[in-house]
Amino acid sequence: MSISGKVDEIVVVDTGSVDRTRDIARDFGATLIEREWRNDFAWARNEAIAAATGDWLLYIDADERLTLPEGTTIASGLDGDNVFAGRVQFRPTVNATPYRELRLFRNDPRLRFRGSMHETLLPDLDRLVKENGVRVAPSPAEIVHLGYEGDLTRKHKRNLPLLRAAIAANPDRTYYWHDLARTLSGLGEVEEALATARQGMALARTRSSPIEHAIGSMMALTVATLEHTAGGNALPTIEAGLALYPRQPSLQHFRARILVERGEPEQAIAVLDALIATGEAGGTDPNIAFDRRIFGEYAHELRAIALLKLGRKQEAGRAFAMASALAPDNLSYRVRAVALGGLPAASQREIPIEKS
Repeated sequence: MSISGKVDEIVVVDTGSVDRTRDIARDFGATLIEREWRNDFAWARNEAIAAATGDWLLYIDADERLTLPEGTTIASGLDGDNVFAGRVQFRPTVNATPYRELRLFRNDPRLRFRGSMHETLLPDLDRLVKENGVRVAPSPAEIVHLGYEGDLTRKHKRNLPLLRAAIAANPDRTYYWHDLARTLSGLGEVEEALATARQGMALARTRSSPIEHAIGSMMALTVATLEHTAGGNALPTIEAGLALYPRQPSLQHFRARILVERGEPEQAIAVLDALIATGEAGGTDPNIAFDRRIFGEYAHELRAIALLKLGRKQEAGRAFAMASALAPDNLSYRVRAVALGGLPAASQREIPIEKS
């Protein structure tokens, strides 16, 4: 349990686990609350809040891990005037870049979760900011979510009816449309996924918030991916997504890929060089997470392919070598780098040769 030793109190709400969750919670001295699942994540979180006794609260799931930079504590950054909540560095997947997510907040009855799916404190917190002038501070704490690795079919099937109900109850929440489209796509419901994502993009265009526009660009990525898989022209959708949120590197990388496929490698290289420069400069965005590999190994690999189409083999070899340096476990990068003269002889000797 990654929070052990970093907090004064642990409260676990178990809603019907069939593994050792309850035993593990007891082993770590947690207050264990057992409830029957109600298809309502906000309710479960609020049950935990009701049992917590601390002045400050951190919420974290069983499939998430907390880390703290050396010399810091969970309370670091939260001692300023009128600070009421804190945003941690959050990575929704192992390979994602971090963005700021609200995870720390004062134990105050005016602050409760809303929404049966993708529950949030923001409606209550926004009201307190407006009416009482409270502040939200950045926290050095970092949380990584492990629950979106591997096969997600079971999670998609669980989430589908919850998301449909959530949209029926709150059709103006843009993120519901994004996650429903992504869930439908994951379950192979292509036509409904396309219709859902397009409707969500239309909703995002009516908003002024950068976060809403970022979510709209994520739906554009879903639509473009499905269009491209079906053999269609995804570039107009990519451009529409970039018009909503120009800083969308996933769409930029996808655009470069299509440019390579269409025989426009020089234009693709320009896009990829910009992505690589963004990665070298940090490559993060406070509103949205991306796969960090599109700034590194994926960008260098696609750049190598574009260079090959231009007949620039030695440069392509060096690009594959850059991808190999960033992903040393991917043998294919090293093999192609060696074949094109992009790695020195010492590196070539390290590549295992399979004998027949």
